[in-house]
Amino acid sequence: MNEFKGVISRRFKLLISVVVLFVLIVLAFFLYGYETESNLGDFVLGMQTGIFIGTLALICVKINRLRLALRDEAALKKLYIEEKDERKQLIEQSTNSLSLQIILLLTSLAAVVAGFFSVTVSITLFAVLAVLSLVMVIAKWYYNRKY
Repeated sequence: MNEFKGVISRRFKLLISVVVLFVLIVLAFFLYGYETESNLGDFVLGMQTGIFIGTLALICVKINRLRLALRDEAALKKLYIEEKDERKQLIEQSTNSLSLQIILLLTSLAAVVAGFFSVTVSITLFAVLAVLSLVMVIAKWYYNRKY
């Protein structure tokens, strides 16, 4: 259980580092200003703010869960059982695999359809598709070598 506690502790520190990085990014925008090049500036700023706050909230929930597990042995044991449950792991792996395939398919379709309306959007979607594919290939290579 001490080994798992070390894993949780490292994960906790990593998430705290991410929150600090987020705060530094916000401070940089406030100190140096934020300007947009389009007339949709308020919409884009609102969308970015919403994504940022939502992501930060999810990270804070995760940090709180890990903090509680590090303080309470029963919560740590419950988290250990949750993370090591083979049925749950299989469901998560199957879900992630299918989801990635669907996302790749839909992104490909969106890139083609967007090409009829906006070249910029089409190229952006193609770049997203390329990055997703690259991440998938790297992950597959990593896990083939690991196992």
